[in-house]
Amino acid sequence: MTSHQHPDHLTLITGGTGKTGRRIADRLTACGRPVRIGSRSGTPAFDWDDQAGWAAALEGVHAAYLSYYPDLAVPGAASTVAAFAAAAVDAGVRRLVLLTGRGEDGAQQAERAVLHCLQGTEASLTILRCSWFNQNFSEDHLLEPILDGLVELPAGSVAEPFVDADDIADVAVAALTDGRHAGQLYELTGPRLLTFAEAVA
Repeated sequence: MTSHQHPDHLTLITGGTGKTGRRIADRLTACGRPVRIGSRSGTPAFDWDDQAGWAAALEGVHAAYLSYYPDLAVPGAASTVAAFAAAAVDAGVRRLVLLTGRGEDGAQQAERAVLHCLQGTEASLTILRCSWFNQNFSEDHLLEPILDGLVELPAGSVAEPFVDADDIADVAVAALTDGRHAGQLYELTGPRLLTFAEAVA
């Protein structure tokens, strides 16, 4: 049985106003599923650095999308995400979807930490391990350099399979609403390799 049969199940979307989060919220809302936006401006407010507010954000939640801000490479991020996952399970959350990054040590540490804290529980985890987002150039810190005509990155000639945030959102929604994705790790990439110079062009 999938949660498609339970339209009243509430989904918490951390980073709910961000690149992937707002797209996921839009998709879930469009198919009639209740969502709670996890952000400092949300109701209740959610902040990764304020554990005192986690219980209110998790109340009544069945599934949760975990998108850590500012980045899983930040020291202590893995332990924070794992602590939140443990709080989520204690609050009755049964399905977690974790956004991480390809080739990032901090991201893999977070994956292991969350998996460890879910051992022996009834909760499931789906990991979305993503390459660089296309939207990093149009909705993020690189937008201003793009508009100025000069992007400086220490990237060299390494090619990257840039992925679109809309595609990530589609996969996340499937994982949040369909139990068949429980326990899976999905590597999400775009259809072709581009160097950063080609992507900027």
